[in-house]
Amino acid sequence: MMATATKLRTREDVLQVARAATKSYVSTAVTIQINDAWCKGCTICVEFCPKDVLVMNRLDKVEVKSLEACTKCMRCEQLCPDFAIVVFGEPGKSKS
Repeated sequence: MMATATKLRTREDVLQVARAATKSYVSTAVTIQINDAWCKGCTICVEFCPKDVLVMNRLDKVEVKSLEACTKCMRCEQLCPDFAIVVFGEPGKSKS
């Protein structure tokens, strides 16, 4: 039996797929990006968010429910085992 060759993906192919799966939630104080392709639906981010900013959707992927409530504590980003969440904005700084 002969093994079939697997097509190797380039770095650009991987980045293109990641960008297509990334959702951005933007406010004047904070931006949260969530990559659905990387989220496995473990709920860690939802459980540890002190302000209930995040929820799980019907596809078992995380999404932002209340962006304005985000304090940028970074718990979701730090605890995500799959690096699916990125929070932009200076921690502890509120919008002026």
